[in-house]
Amino acid sequence: MPEDILKAHIETFSASGAKQKNQDACGFFQPFSQEATAAKGITAAIADGVSACERAKEASECCVQGFLIDYYSTPYSWSTERSAGEVISALNTWLYSQSNRSFDNSALLTTLSVLIMKSNTAHIFHMGDSRVYHLRDGKLSIITTDHSIRVSKQKSYLTKAMGFDLKACIDYLQIPLKTGDVFLMTTDGVHDYLAHDSLEKLLNNESSSNEIVNAALAVGSLDNVSAVKCIIKSLPYKGLTETFDELAELPVPPVLEKGIKINGFEIVSTIHASSRTHLYLARDLRDGSSVVLKTPSVSYSDNPHYLTRFLYEEWVGARIFNPNVVKVRRFAEEKNFLFYALEYIKGITLRQWIDAHPNPQVDEVMKIVRQIIRGLRAFHRREMLHCDLKPENIMIDEKDQVKLIDFGSTRIAGVSELVTQLSSDDIHGTYGYSAPEVITENRSSRMADQFSLAVIVYEMFSGRLPYKKPNANLSKKRLYSLVYRSLLEYNPHIPIWIDGAVAKACSLYPEQRYESLSEFLYELEHPNPGFIKASYKKCTDSSLNNYRVFAALSLAFNVILLLILVR
Repeated sequence: MPEDILKAHIETFSASGAKQKNQDACGFFQPFSQEATAAKGITAAIADGVSACERAKEASECCVQGFLIDYYSTPYSWSTERSAGEVISALNTWLYSQSNRSFDNSALLTTLSVLIMKSNTAHIFHMGDSRVYHLRDGKLSIITTDHSIRVSKQKSYLTKAMGFDLKACIDYLQIPLKTGDVFLMTTDGVHDYLAHDSLEKLLNNESSSNEIVNAALAVGSLDNVSAVKCIIKSLPYKGLTETFDELAELPVPPVLEKGIKINGFEIVSTIHASSRTHLYLARDLRDGSSVVLKTPSVSYSDNPHYLTRFLYEEWVGARIFNPNVVKVRRFAEEKNFLFYALEYIKGITLRQWIDAHPNPQVDEVMKIVRQIIRGLRAFHRREMLHCDLKPENIMIDEKDQVKLIDFGSTRIAGVSELVTQLSSDDIHGTYGYSAPEVITENRSSRMADQFSLAVIVYEMFSGRLPYKKPNANLSKKRLYSLVYRSLLEYNPHIPIWIDGAVAKACSLYPEQRYESLSEFLYELEHPNPGFIKASYKKCTDSSLNNYRVFAALSLAFNVILLLILVR
């Protein structure tokens, strides 16, 4: 199972060098919780106080420490660019206000370079002549621009610095991350004395930040020397925004034929082809295992909405790791086409199982239901809703293991991209299995997934749906006027409490359903006296009503017979 966690090894080293005071500052912060790491990332910063100012050390420390503290206090809902930009702007305003009050060389001026590693992207913010380098596949490149003018070999002047102006005009750029990437942040006491080739060689030899600083001192550095080294150890699966960004880059593959190789897979045969998608049985050339490749149809290659949802489906599936949910393969290499790989399930759909078992045993049904619930819980723990649970989207393999498939309608709580990117207003799951509030109000919740599951349980026992199957034009008034038909009408051998539990779980009103799937499962498996009593009362009332009707008819018959005799 992939770790799905961002991990980085960071080390810093700073020394005064040939000077009496060290006016550099550097630091980093790695959140303790995965939630904070996912929301805000891992951050490193370096600053070089302007030596002509007496308060240079105060300025550099203020920027590094202030940024590392304040950045993590910004709302999780803010983008990285906004969060970092707001903090840097506030720090710059404070430095400028302090400098503006000074009428001597006690102004607070400093360079600042910030590296934020979040999800699969590096965000770099930069002002001044500190530098950020990037090493990938043994090649070193400078990814920041020096904001300075050099007038001689020993003398240069900054053109931008924190605290120099009221408005902070800071450079910002993004770089996609790869496992093994190395970032190096240095002050000019290091990079002014170590040539580019020397730095590249040191990094390729896995030299520490301490060793890089000592190398600069060894060749005669006359300034403060500081270095921050970051190594990307592991990456999470790509975030939603990053996945969408691939849409413009990946072409839809043509129709694939047997023997064609694509990104380490060889096509074996076509499983299914429609106007929307193609499914292929393929062999993974790395380990020989069988997989299913899913590709969009070429006819949808110019439909951005459909392609966006296709990518979203892959993103959702790759984040759920559960034996009762079909596995989506992660890729170690860049893809050349728009497709994704699923584990190959040799088995049947639940629809086929229902058709083959018209009178199933209770134990057989419950064995399947337990596994469906385990799969649904995997979605719910990730704050996801399946939203299209039906027999066609449930597979049973040769070992009787149940797996949920199809993530095209899945919704994620709190993901704002859904509103702008996916336009999910037209997605209501499947009529007959979708809860009324989904059809009429497009309102999904765990209660809606519970409703769909209850309908499936009803169908497994009876071969029918508990309510009339609605159509797309069914009004809200008519929908809520539907009446639940007891399972016992179709299968009188089912325990009374199972009918009661199913009726509650697929109530037309979400507030009347169970609060959790575990509660629903418990009442399916254990007799609830309340359901038994209610069923008995219903049967008794029905019998009494039948008796009353019979008595009334008998009295009327006797009266008519008496009148005939009298006449």
